[in-house]
Amino acid sequence: MVGLAIVSMLAWLGPAQSLSPPGPIVGSWRLVRYEDRPGSGPAAFPFGKNPKGLLIYGPAGEMSIQIMKQPHPKVASGDEEKVTPLEKQSLFDAYMAYFGTYSVEAARGVVIHHVEGDLWSVFDGKDEERPFELSGDRLTIKTRWQSGGRDWTGIREFERIRR
Repeated sequence: MVGLAIVSMLAWLGPAQSLSPPGPIVGSWRLVRYEDRPGSGPAAFPFGKNPKGLLIYGPAGEMSIQIMKQPHPKVASGDEEKVTPLEKQSLFDAYMAYFGTYSVEAARGVVIHHVEGDLWSVFDGKDEERPFELSGDRLTIKTRWQSGGRDWTGIREFERIRR
């Protein structure tokens, strides 16, 4: 049954590298989990255990993502023109965002973010592959990387926003 659902999903996603993917990942997604797991040891929660976030896959191939640490740092003055350097650092560390276009390689179960702009300038101009799984209204993206001689897996779980 699961295999049939995956085959159906892959057929629905359409051809690889389509810049106007009509598939089931199109829509707005609310972040429900963001954690980084090392090969061994406890998980890390860089944006806290209950971060807020929004991932959008548009029907014309546009995408954007924003993630915010909870609790989010505050600006003591309440005035955007009076943010201190320390507050700016804290705010920068508590937020990530990038935007661009996307394509789907359904046979590989990968969505590729073609990044045009990135708050941290880490992904600017890069194609970032994101293996994903879709189950009903749950989208799970798993990224893998190495840092400090350790293997990491990032779990980014989203729930479809329905109104």
